[in-house]
Amino acid sequence: MSSTRTPTTPADRWTPTEIATLLASLEPLADPETPGCAVSVRDRRVELTLDPPSDPPAHHALVRAGRLVGAVENALRSLGWAPRTVIAATAGERPLAAITATRRRPASPMDLARRRVARGPGDGATPRYAGTADMATVVDVVHGAATRGAWLHLLNGPTRQGLPAWHTPGEVPADTLGLDISWRRHPVLAVCTHADGVRDAVIAGIVAERATVEAALHGLRAEVHTAVFDDGAVRDAALRAAEPEHGVGHAAIRLHP
Repeated sequence: MSSTRTPTTPADRWTPTEIATLLASLEPLADPETPGCAVSVRDRRVELTLDPPSDPPAHHALVRAGRLVGAVENALRSLGWAPRTVIAATAGERPLAAITATRRRPASPMDLARRRVARGPGDGATPRYAGTADMATVVDVVHGAATRGAWLHLLNGPTRQGLPAWHTPGEVPADTLGLDISWRRHPVLAVCTHADGVRDAVIAGIVAERATVEAALHGLRAEVHTAVFDDGAVRDAALRAAEPEHGVGHAAIRLHP
C-alpha cells in the first residue's frame, strides 16, 4: 500500500510560535516514571502514540496520554483554534490520538485564563491558592471538567446531615480504593466512564486534565492518582457505593490548597 501527502502552503500549517506553544503545554505533564508518548506535529495536527508500545498498555499510561490530549486542546483554544480530537479504539492503532485544528475561532477570556493557569509555576502564572474547597467549588469543578461521556464522582460526598464529608468530624469512605490520602480534609473525586476500554481511559485522562485546570481557576491544586487504577478490581470498585451510578473509575483527584 502506498500513500501520498498533499503539498501544503504556509496557511495550512501552524507558525513556529504556535508549535512552540503547543509543545510547551506538554511540559508540566512530564513524568520520567510514566511510559511516554511520541509526539508528532503534521501540518495542523498533533499526533500522540504510546512509546514504547506495550500490549496490553498500562492503564495509567493511557490516562496520561489523555491528559496530554487535554493540554493540547487547551493550548489550541487559547491560540484561537477549534480542536477536533480522534481517539483510537485499540492501543495498537497509530496514532493513539490525533488533535486537529479545524478552523479559526476567537479565543475567549476563559480560554486564555485556562492556558495561563495550566502553565504551572513560573511566568507569573502560579495562582493564589484559597482555603479548603466548599461544596459549591467542587460542583463548579465537576461541571467544568465533565465531557465526552466521562464525569467526576465525589468519593467522600456529603454526610446524611448534608455537610461535606471532608469537614470535621469527617467520614472516610467504606472503600478507599487503596489510596492513602487525606479523606477527612479534602474532597476526592473519581474520574469515571461507562466502559473500560482504551478510548475510555484516554477520555478519562482528558477529563482529569480539565479538572486540574478548573481547580486552578478556583484557587485549588489537583493531585491526580492513577497508578492504583491499573488494577481492574479498583476501577470496578470506584462507583460501588454510588448505587444510581454505573461505570468504572480511572483516576482519583484530591483537591487541596
